Amino acid sequence: MLNNSNDFTRKNFIKHLDTLELSAKTHKNYRSDLGHFVGWLILRIRSLGSYVTTLTETVPFMNKDIPFEYKSFLMENNIPVKTINRRLSTLRHLAKFLVISNLINTNLMDGVENISQSNKVVKNTSDPLIDEFRIHLETEKVSKNTIKNYVSDVRQFLVWLEKT
Repeated sequence: MLNNSNDFTRKNFIKHLDTLELSAKTHKNYRSDLGHFVGWLILRIRSLGSYVTTLTETVPFMNKDIPFEYKSFLMENNIPVKTINRRLSTLRHLAKFLVISNLINTNLMDGVENISQSNKVVKNTSDPLIDEFRIHLETEKVSKNTIKNYVSDVRQFLVWLEKT
């Protein structure tokens, strides 16, 4: 799926990572995180009707919404908090690299913060309002059982409301 042989942006970013004196494990994780992000971004762009195969080809499509969409995607798919935050760290390095390389004008990661355990969406539903309600309850430090019960009650109420 991914054509890495002609992906100059990816190659140059990995060379940039080499200059940061990262541990071998961090370097490996960042390369893996980059692969995950690029795969997600390629699929995202293709879903909009453009055919891209490399990070280099995705750069013109990058905007301020992309990091937030990716972060939401990770949260909705129950990726562990530490992994999400590490992937966001990788994107911060990538965004800085893209600005330094004059491939983009502004840092796409400005304003994109790490998540805490309380921000993590436990289960994605088809209703964003229910997800927001769940997140609100989690930030209020409500117990997991209470959250489960409240969300269930709201869901049942909405089903009843649709029927009437």
